Amino acid sequence: MHPLFGKTSRALVVMGLLLAVPYASPKLRKMRIADAPWDGTAEVATAPSAETLSVGEATLSASKNEGTVNNALPEAPKSVEVDPSVLAKAAGSLALEDATGHAMDAFYMHLAATLRKDPGAVTRVLHYGDSLITSDFISGTMRRKMQATFGDAGHGFILIANGWDWYFHNDVSHSASEGWSMSRITGPLTGDGMYGLGGVSFRASGPASATFATKDASKGATFGTKASRFDLYYLEQPGGGGVGLYAKGLPPETLSTQGPKKISRVHSITVPDGPAQLTVKAWGEGARLFGVALERDVPGIVYDALGANGARVKLLEAMNPDHWTEQMQLRKPALVVLQYGTNETAWGFDEAYEKVLSGIVERVKAAAPDASILILAPLDRAERAGGGFKTMPVIPKLVGAQRNVARDQKIAFWNTFDAMGGEGSMGKWVKANPQLAGWDLTHPTPEGAELVGGMLYAAIVAGYQAYAATHDAAPKLPQ
Repeated sequence: MHPLFGKTSRALVVMGLLLAVPYASPKLRKMRIADAPWDGTAEVATAPSAETLSVGEATLSASKNEGTVNNALPEAPKSVEVDPSVLAKAAGSLALEDATGHAMDAFYMHLAATLRKDPGAVTRVLHYGDSLITSDFISGTMRRKMQATFGDAGHGFILIANGWDWYFHNDVSHSASEGWSMSRITGPLTGDGMYGLGGVSFRASGPASATFATKDASKGATFGTKASRFDLYYLEQPGGGGVGLYAKGLPPETLSTQGPKKISRVHSITVPDGPAQLTVKAWGEGARLFGVALERDVPGIVYDALGANGARVKLLEAMNPDHWTEQMQLRKPALVVLQYGTNETAWGFDEAYEKVLSGIVERVKAAAPDASILILAPLDRAERAGGGFKTMPVIPKLVGAQRNVARDQKIAFWNTFDAMGGEGSMGKWVKANPQLAGWDLTHPTPEGAELVGGMLYAAIVAGYQAYAATHDAAPKLPQ
């Protein structure tokens, strides 16, 4: 008998099937050995209240940026054929909503300079959100498509270590050793509200290291294969410790984070444009680090995915406003995207929501006055009803509230909920072939996320084309 058909092989197959059974239905969730990244029911149901979060640090295990079939985009994404009735339009896209007609002009002006290849014309996007963005869903597709059209200026910002389960970025290599501890906006809190750009502050509780690298083109990677600079974001502060920086092919550097007061800093390491790697080492001497950005000194797009599992927009109030402004000024974004709403469904919805969201928009305006701001509505979220699925009643209310805030604040809005089909669309996405959403009735599959990202990209490009039609200095894109 062939060894593949022996008793051991058959036993492994049976075991695999048995382990897979609990993933077929959310009712069997307690029997699973691990959650899938789109299984956000526990996250949504147990995300802590901003009023009950403790102050302190959590110790982290070693981690690695590893993609799976459940969270990573394929290297060569396939076109997903979807029944037009599932989407809002056969074309699968909706336009950005902009009551002023000029809310995105600052962003489009940057895109025009990038297309002209003006010196230093790097267009940075900061995409804040919840677990969708923690897994680089939607943002990963946007990064690839935007860079293919406007140029690749590097992967962007990555946390020092994995701040959440399922933290993952497409098209970059990243790992962290043991020895890191963290505070974050979803708890435990820092006490001083200084979380860096991505909502997480890291400190070495002993010897600790983190490595950041481009992907290997020789192994088939198409995206994220080049960098010419590593930017370490850290906090200069009294008692700040030393950090070792080891860029492949360059002499080691030592950086002191000691300073008379707490202030945001960036230390840059320049490398030849191409494959690159940087290792950051700390020794538990008080260094407080936030993350590393991989960039290229060429005109192009940098797309930062800044997701936080379980996040609601209200949790951004934990960010010290002055510190957040420092971080934004160092990063110089052309566009700030706010995508929240999924976790708000579990915490109820009341008239205070618009005030909270509006307050966060005001903070972003103060921190990044030269950037455009775009609110993305949440995806549909379903609940079981009568043997089928129906949209949770709070979702349309959240969408309406976000649209109101965007209108009142004179910023842009994109209706993700309507783009994916509106009322009842999550139930259709779960049953689509290929499956576009998970059985938690909340999160998309990678194929679904790719579809949403593609629709958003189409809306952004359509908006830019309209801008270029009335601005002679803005290069027009091919049809």
